[in-house]
Amino acid sequence: MSQKINLRVWLKIPDAEAATVKNTLVRRMGYGNFLSDVKKERLFSIEVDSGDPQELAKSFARELVNENKESHKVLVDELVFDEGYVPVKVALHIEDGEAISTRDRLRNRLGFGNVLDVKKATIWKLYFKTLKPEAEIKAREIAERLLINPHKDTYEILSQ
Repeated sequence: MSQKINLRVWLKIPDAEAATVKNTLVRRMGYGNFLSDVKKERLFSIEVDSGDPQELAKSFARELVNENKESHKVLVDELVFDEGYVPVKVALHIEDGEAISTRDRLRNRLGFGNVLDVKKATIWKLYFKTLKPEAEIKAREIAERLLINPHKDTYEILSQ
């Protein structure tokens, strides 16, 4: 039975891309009354068919996380988020060359033959001043207006 190791990675240092997205949403797109902050994470979902997922996750983190500037969290067979923001998962619906190259690097160069697949996504953490139903509607709107390119990306509002 395969297991999925979800490796969430975020910057310890200020994230210029998240700041730019926030400024665009607040200053140019009129979300200042609703939005209080925007943060971003990278998500690696690594499917393995054997081995201790916690031990494997440590090895994968050593390879995929730059400890000097990034923090990370590992979740096995689940993807849960804290309260207080709406997580929007943005991923490619076309072939993801970076995910394929990460999978091949783990498998071939580092010898993790138990890696079946790697998927990569960005999690946009949208912090709203409004409550849940309205916040999720605004998150969907923001995803479609700014966070995705409909020709190559899909998005999903992840439940808390």
